[in-house]
Amino acid sequence: MRTFKTLMAAGLLAGLALTTTVPAMAAPSTEPAAVAPAEQPRLTADKSQVRPGNTLVMRLDHGLEGVNWISSAAFVRNGEHPVGADEGLAQIVTDRDGYAEAVATIADIAPGDYVVHTRVGGGAGPTMTISVIK
Repeated sequence: MRTFKTLMAAGLLAGLALTTTVPAMAAPSTEPAAVAPAEQPRLTADKSQVRPGNTLVMRLDHGLEGVNWISSAAFVRNGEHPVGADEGLAQIVTDRDGYAEAVATIADIAPGDYVVHTRVGGGAGPTMTISVIK
């Protein structure tokens, strides 16, 4: 019985020792916070403003993961979206060494800002916004 109580007390003390808040004991820094450089966009397009009927050329840096699709409500619906979204798909024309190039035609839609979505690997990839003008 005594061994059991000793083990329980040792476990409790070890648990308390692991939960010590070391950062709270540190002195606050008077140095200005370092600002990380902005990450370069991984999805770019040749135009940021487009008109219905224009062709948009996009470049995607997807690294080691595979690119599944690039879609937007602004694109012409030329096939069924893989997850059933009401969006058109861009055609991927080249995909080599982690960089893909795709083209899409802008649909006859109302002017406004539209998001371009990507799916890379097993999750959502980078996005960008394009403006459709008349």
